[in-house]
Amino acid sequence: MPVLKWGIAAATRITHDFVNALSTIEDSQHTVLAVADVEMARAREFATRHEIPKCYDGFDALSLDTDVDVVFVGTLNAYRYRVVRLMLERAKHVLCEKPLCLSVPQAEELYRVAKERNVFLMEGMWSRCFPSYARLHELLQSDCIGEITHIQVQHGCQAYVERSLGSSITLELGLYALQLGQLIYGCPPLHVKCNAQLNNVGVDVECEFILDYGQNRKLAACISGLENLENCAKLLGSKGEIKLNNYWCLTSLAKPNNVNENWPLPSAKYEFNHTNACGLRYEAEEVRRCIEKRLLECPLYTHAQSLELLQIAEEMRRQIGVKYDDIVCLSL
Repeated sequence: MPVLKWGIAAATRITHDFVNALSTIEDSQHTVLAVADVEMARAREFATRHEIPKCYDGFDALSLDTDVDVVFVGTLNAYRYRVVRLMLERAKHVLCEKPLCLSVPQAEELYRVAKERNVFLMEGMWSRCFPSYARLHELLQSDCIGEITHIQVQHGCQAYVERSLGSSITLELGLYALQLGQLIYGCPPLHVKCNAQLNNVGVDVECEFILDYGQNRKLAACISGLENLENCAKLLGSKGEIKLNNYWCLTSLAKPNNVNENWPLPSAKYEFNHTNACGLRYEAEEVRRCIEKRLLECPLYTHAQSLELLQIAEEMRRQIGVKYDDIVCLSL
């Protein structure tokens, strides 16, 4: 396969990190051809900084660029459905930062359109692409800690959440805990219980939830956008435990008897905005592998798995009283 040619939808903190991470791939078969934003000045500044040859005022022009193979969508949450759909309708492969959108019906529609257009679409659950996750799977298959009956997650940092933009701590951080439960137990929970602290505009800034997967298997998570927490997950099994440091972007785990395994990340030209964001290189490489094989979805995080987590997140929002009905699909 020739070099994979990327377009970038929105000049944001996460798209900066993605392009910065791409630059660390040795003998890279990736190139960034274009960036688009609703503000041309922002697109131009982004293009200059990252040495991107084309910049566009708005996303329509990017969708029409026949040189672009795949688009990374990093807009604010409430705009993603429209941007992703536009790219799919123009036969672009798409990697979209999570959450893919703000409702299950929207996600179902996007996956339907992708299949109809015969293009690849992935919600960017980058955690699944880290080599450490493959190693974790090996350890669990080897019965390293026996049967896992409990997963404990703490994840907290100072985070800005704004209802009008479709953000919440459940969507920004909570989805990572949900994907870990899905990965470990391999099935949806039978019961979900969620409590949250809402801010003055009615969106969750802290939450605690317990997922019951049956057969005495549970996940308990404490998620905060107000304070820094330990940011780890513990897998408790019948023979011991495994601790995952920065479990959503895993570069270090502690096995029983405090035996550590590490996967250091390379340095990049610029500083990153997010923890271990250089690991986005693994996600980009996985997208390349999938497109090269002409897959329409990523086997590490399938469309069905994405929909399952979005359904759980919707149930959690229902329990805590957070609604996005009036902003579920904002115009560009």
